Amino acid sequence: MNTEQFTRLLDTHGTEPDRWPAAQRAAALALCAVSPAAHGQWMAAKRLDALLAAARAPVPDASRQARIVAGAVARLRARSETVRDWRWLFTRPIGAAFAASLVAGWLVGLELAESASADLVLADLRFEDLFL
Repeated sequence: MNTEQFTRLLDTHGTEPDRWPAAQRAAALALCAVSPAAHGQWMAAKRLDALLAAARAPVPDASRQARIVAGAVARLRARSETVRDWRWLFTRPIGAAFAASLVAGWLVGLELAESASADLVLADLRFEDLFL
């Protein structure tokens, strides 16, 4: 057996010698004992197998998935109810600042409207109208 055949053996049957064909197993193990390149390939393939095995996450059971989804839906519903509720406006500092700016703008608008209407009334009066 040469290193190319050993590479094909690893690619085809994996790193466990128990899965290798019995006719090739003895020759492959003998090659690994004498060839540092073949032994390095085998160890690299074993490290890759170990990494892949560690990366496999167990699939959670159906009841756990249902609890996760139910919790997420409950949080989304609670958040949407909070957005529709106007109480957030007065419980957060940004809401208070927004409400205060609305009231201040409304008051300034009223004052400007009253002073503008008084100026218009005086501007419409003519000197002759005062003495008629």
